[in-house]
Amino acid sequence: MTWKRRCLPFWFLCVALVACSDSDVEQIAVTVPPGVTVPESMVYIPAGEFVSGDPSDPKTALGKRVHLDAYLIDRYELSRGEYSRFDAEYKVDASVVKFPKTQISYERAAAYCQWAGKRLPTEQEWEKAARGTDERKWPWLLYQPHPNNGFSGFLPEPVDKRDEWISPYGVYGMGHNIWEWTSTDYDYNGMPGDDKGRFKVIRGGLLQSHLKIDFTPTWHRNYMDPRARYNFLGFRCAKDI
Repeated sequence: MTWKRRCLPFWFLCVALVACSDSDVEQIAVTVPPGVTVPESMVYIPAGEFVSGDPSDPKTALGKRVHLDAYLIDRYELSRGEYSRFDAEYKVDASVVKFPKTQISYERAAAYCQWAGKRLPTEQEWEKAARGTDERKWPWLLYQPHPNNGFSGFLPEPVDKRDEWISPYGVYGMGHNIWEWTSTDYDYNGMPGDDKGRFKVIRGGLLQSHLKIDFTPTWHRNYMDPRARYNFLGFRCAKDI
């Protein structure tokens, strides 16, 4: 066997690794039905099944197949500039109008969505928009160590900045920027009765400690007191068809 033949498997492996390192996220082809108008700021998620949760996390749906009707969801987390149109007393500097609106309670986030003719997404709607229908663990499919690409993770970034981390439906910020409110009550098998109804599910933020930051899997569930207001907690809206 010649040297070239011996090296062919290694060469193909290198080509595969280079191909997999492409930052473009493969998108799911979606056909919008006639008569349905999709605002530029929103994404159409078609009706159908997806896999919710994962067997590795007992507080999720464990990989259950769930059917959802079609719906719309905001392409971006709500920005400070957009929020200022709702709250006349909220002043925002021009340099940060594209940054996500944070430090907002569940009730106030829901009020904005209602004002905009929308609503907060359910937890399952959020998860399907993040992971698509191929059971992907990360919105962008392939694992990446974190932090990278100049993103520290400790401070939010503009809502439209990271197209290399979009979901298979083209939704931004689902797994790296901030945690987001959903309309779903936090619950799980074996949850103490006193805790039921106390918290709301939040999705999509980072798992971080003093020195380490990790991306959250698409199925990862977190929870928060609805009255909470933090600089890592914001939201996006959804809408029925």
